[in-house]
Amino acid sequence: MFGKKLRQMRTKLKWSQAFLTEKTGIPQTTISDIETGKSIANVEQALKLSKALEVPISKLLEPEETEIKKGSSIANSFS
Repeated sequence: MFGKKLRQMRTKLKWSQAFLTEKTGIPQTTISDIETGKSIANVEQALKLSKALEVPISKLLEPEETEIKKGSSIANSFS
């Protein structure tokens, strides 16, 4: 989820992973691993990434609409 959102936001800005590395100091291999789900961002990395992208960290943590569809039993249990 976090990695997917990170990739979406980065590509929407037309930023390369290398550019995001320059802005955050997070190695490009680590960014790649986070985006592909091979690794999970720690709190420090997540904060650096949200700051670089200029979005609240909550935006990177929001589930995709396809992950919890309205009307599903999971979504209804939170209503």
